[in-house]
Amino acid sequence: MKRKLLKTVLLTTLPVMAGYLAIGIGFGILLKVNGYGLWWAIGMSVFIYAGAMQYVGVSLLARGASLLTVALTTLIVNARHLFYGITMIDRYKGAGAKKAYLMHALTDETYSLVCSGNVPDGVKPHLYYLLISAFNHIYWVVGSILGVLVGSIIPFDTRGIDFAMTALFITVFIDQWRNT
Repeated sequence: MKRKLLKTVLLTTLPVMAGYLAIGIGFGILLKVNGYGLWWAIGMSVFIYAGAMQYVGVSLLARGASLLTVALTTLIVNARHLFYGITMIDRYKGAGAKKAYLMHALTDETYSLVCSGNVPDGVKPHLYYLLISAFNHIYWVVGSILGVLVGSIIPFDTRGIDFAMTALFITVFIDQWRNT
């Protein structure tokens, strides 16, 4: 059963893996180009784990932004996660010790997969949600690490990447706004 469940979770999260590896590599490269190394990539990816904010965070770090600026920017960039969390209260009820991590790991993509309601027969929903969340989180961390390593080997001109991530965030926000 465990092997089948892991295979199901892997297949379910493959599209997320493709995206997270690519975007995570970009993040890692941006970190490296701005003078931050492997431990920054790991720390930000494990503890912050918010792609758009991590990209913005690199710029804020590089420019020496104040704590107030960082806090306000984080609130603005990640405000949608407050609504995600509220909608998951019932779904995560009874998750016990898993609940804190499930809330922390609630990205746009994880939210979509958890809300799909496709929990395999005979599997406890909270275990399935935990595995979906953990697999996606691992993909992001691995992508970030690969980006720092690639950025160490190959020189990159990252001019314009800040705008690309801002444009991506605005596009996702407008699309979500229209859908709700």
